[in-house]
Amino acid sequence: MTLRAAIGVAFATLTLAAGCASYGKLDRLSEAYPGSEAFFADRGVPSFAAGTPALFMDGTAWFKRSMELIAGARDYILIASFLTTEISRQEEIYDALAARMAEGVRVYLLVDSASYYRTYPMDPRPIPAAIPLARERGIPIIEYNPIRGRRIFTMLGLFDRDHRKYWVVDGRIVAAGGQNIDYDSLRDPDAGGCIDGMMEFESAEAAAYLRNAFVRTWNAYSLDLLDPDDFAVREGPRDFPLAVIDQGLREPGRVTTMFDGFFAFAREELWLVQCYTYLTPSLLDKVRFAVDRGVRVNVVLSAEHVTARSLYGSLYGVEDLLDAGAAVYLYESPVGSLLHFKMMMADGRLASVGSANYNLRSQTTSREISFVVSDPEPVGLIKAELDGILLRCRPVDRDEAARYRGPKYFLQNLLMQFWG
Repeated sequence: MTLRAAIGVAFATLTLAAGCASYGKLDRLSEAYPGSEAFFADRGVPSFAAGTPALFMDGTAWFKRSMELIAGARDYILIASFLTTEISRQEEIYDALAARMAEGVRVYLLVDSASYYRTYPMDPRPIPAAIPLARERGIPIIEYNPIRGRRIFTMLGLFDRDHRKYWVVDGRIVAAGGQNIDYDSLRDPDAGGCIDGMMEFESAEAAAYLRNAFVRTWNAYSLDLLDPDDFAVREGPRDFPLAVIDQGLREPGRVTTMFDGFFAFAREELWLVQCYTYLTPSLLDKVRFAVDRGVRVNVVLSAEHVTARSLYGSLYGVEDLLDAGAAVYLYESPVGSLLHFKMMMADGRLASVGSANYNLRSQTTSREISFVVSDPEPVGLIKAELDGILLRCRPVDRDEAARYRGPKYFLQNLLMQFWG
């Protein structure tokens, strides 16, 4: 076994042995609060006035929209992208950003060093990171927690990653979800690109909040400090509330808060759509709690993955989900597209779209972002996409789940508790 695998196994074994139970906590929360909105407010999750919702579900749709946002910007564009790797559409985005900079629009790009460690789907060949290409075009770019030199031997250097993907344009438009500026996200879905979601709103308040989060992260890693007051916000519609789960530098535990809010207060049905999930006892407890209260818990996973370890590690947990009482479905793409969409929906009235996976990493050592909505208009957009995804899903029964409990599935699951 390699050193990397051994470390992963050791970490995951400790995690599985010592995972704290959620069942009792969720029971107390459900008694203490009338619903998820009151719970989120009490836990400090901010909510902002917003309007004009839109949801873009693949690389072609989001590429087109991102180019429109760039063309329409008049003051500034702030982009946080976990990954940026080479593809023609990435170059077009960079060229468009550089052209707008020449016209006076301010552009700043925040990415993660994980961009240097990507490979083609099910292929060991590395995909070139596009970080140098941004610098060649003069686009200000900063790497979050760079993986360099001695840092690779520290826990922080390896595992504290900024997994967020969001845009702030002119202090009025915000978008967040799972779309990176990279090979997997931006490919056309007919060519195997990801099925993913970026949700957009108009909101001056949310724009100010995410602007501050961006500047705070940028200033932690750059000598060229930014002042949030230099990025004005502009009034937008105030049609409905938009809650923002931002697990940034100062907001630990926000992803767990989001999970608790959905599982503790769902009354009839809960949908969880995930690229993959590497389960802990605590995460399974949340499923059991909801099921025991009579909630139909449905989990949708992707049958396609970019690495074998992601596929095997995720499939290993299907039997555990079935044992906890959930129904499990696999999304099967006719062209091999990865379902990268991260969505939760409770009772058809509360929904989230964002970057967080249902795993320990997203709860603890990753920076994550999600939008949470309860208004019928944005919830309806999300539900329509869920209905479309379900057309390509099939249920997984116990006989099939048992086939995913072999040694290679078990070892990859342990490894991905740590690396996933």
